[in-house]
Amino acid sequence: MPVYTVSLIALPAVFYRALLLLSISLGCVPLTAETLKISTLYPPGSAPVLSLNALSAELESATQGGLTLKVYPGGVMGDDATVLRKMRIGQLQGALVSSSTLEALDVDINDLSQPFQFDTLAEVYQARTSFDGTVRERLARRGWHGFGPLDGGFSYVMSQQPVTDLAGLRASKLWLPNTDTIRELSQQIRVDYQVLGIADVLPALETGALDALIAPPSAALTLNWHSRVSYVTGQPVVYTWGMLVLPERSLARLSVDQQAAAHRVLSHWAEQLDEQMRDSNHSADQALRQHLTEVSIAPPSLRSIREELGQRIASGNGS
Repeated sequence: MPVYTVSLIALPAVFYRALLLLSISLGCVPLTAETLKISTLYPPGSAPVLSLNALSAELESATQGGLTLKVYPGGVMGDDATVLRKMRIGQLQGALVSSSTLEALDVDINDLSQPFQFDTLAEVYQARTSFDGTVRERLARRGWHGFGPLDGGFSYVMSQQPVTDLAGLRASKLWLPNTDTIRELSQQIRVDYQVLGIADVLPALETGALDALIAPPSAALTLNWHSRVSYVTGQPVVYTWGMLVLPERSLARLSVDQQAAAHRVLSHWAEQLDEQMRDSNHSADQALRQHLTEVSIAPPSLRSIREELGQRIASGNGS
């Protein structure tokens, strides 16, 4: 059988140009896909976790296979401080975190997260028209990509006895998340609270170690806290929200075009999830009030709280 050989010298110049273009294009794409390992406290099956899982295929398509995503739900990667440390050393590439976590990144969130700052969600959404872009810019200056905010709804006082003023709150056996913001608030208005993990709250309500808490309706319903309290305030305490944050290096190995595509997909995902969470949190609020009796914080007490917090009291807000 004859053996045929082809001289490379005899190949046309167009072939070499094609090889050159192919090598350049391959050099712009990682040989293996980058995987964003994302941690969150949201449990498996929750809307944020389901949406993150669905996002992986969209990211992979938009980046031509350059980026995929893996979710670690339910706090399996540790608390916020542990997750931040793992992101800094590269064990995690991102996290869906609560707003208070951003303070550990030296990002100011006070524009949206002051206690007793808002009376209605309409006021919140008006504030967010300027805040959302601002907080993402603050994160970027610190070396982080930020996607959100993501709506968490208002937190309210829920209790076994009616709490209608600051004295009642101070007399209660109260649970709050133990964050820097909460500790500062506790000192400002001189309200003590119990330091317990989330899993310990329901048993503490059952035994009487706790008789009040401050939480969003969605959390109270999901964790069955609502079954151990009887009252909920009409006045919101604080607006809760979160963000997906990624250190800049998490996308650094992608090409410029891939980074832009990933940013576009993640931004669109955050907008959609925020709208979905607004609807679900509104439904949770309505459902909670079918189980609990609503009580009002007396206007003089609300005014006193705001004065102690140093907030300007807007005229016409009913306080």
